[in-house]
Amino acid sequence: MQTNENKIRRIRDKLTRIGIKETDITDEKLLASYDISATGQLCGVKSPHPREP
Repeated sequence: MQTNENKIRRIRDKLTRIGIKETDITDEKLLASYDISATGQLCGVKSPHPREP
């Protein structure tokens, strides 16, 4: 299990590597939007509330 600090650092690193600079987003919003899979891949977090068209 990864700590939140470690996850935040890894997520920011992965985003920077693919050219997305998320420097103005808070750590809480970052964790709510992205996650690191068990294999180390960056993935989006699914919203608990579906968006209406």
